[in-house]
Amino acid sequence: GSFQYDLASSTFPKQWKDWLQQEQRQHCIELRLVKTTKGTSDYERKCRFVCSRAGTGGVKQYTRQCPERQQKMASKRTDCLCFLLVKQYPGISTIMGKYCEDHDHTIGNANLRFTRISKDTREHIAGILRLKVL
Repeated sequence: GSFQYDLASSTFPKQWKDWLQQEQRQHCIELRLVKTTKGTSDYERKCRFVCSRAGTGGVKQYTRQCPERQQKMASKRTDCLCFLLVKQYPGISTIMGKYCEDHDHTIGNANLRFTRISKDTREHIAGILRLKVL
């Protein structure tokens, strides 16, 4: 629908600023963009983000050579239900979002091992390890 319709219906209760980064840091989760849809006359585009534990792609084409071998770390995919739907409207600087925060896995510090870290953070950690600070 249009901006006024979505605002009045409370279907999209989130208004964007730095909310996404705060949400990811606060709960130690990672939301990844999986689909962008070009809009109609009512909105410019719609973006769908999902929890990284849900997975963003389809079934892998790779066939394991030794399927009997166990992986050291289990797959991070849990088919998590968490998603974020964001709509951008023509001529309006406000972005609206709909957030389903129902995770089917633990969040917080227990989930950190399944999230990506930035290149800068990785280099910082490597520098600390080289200096043997830890």
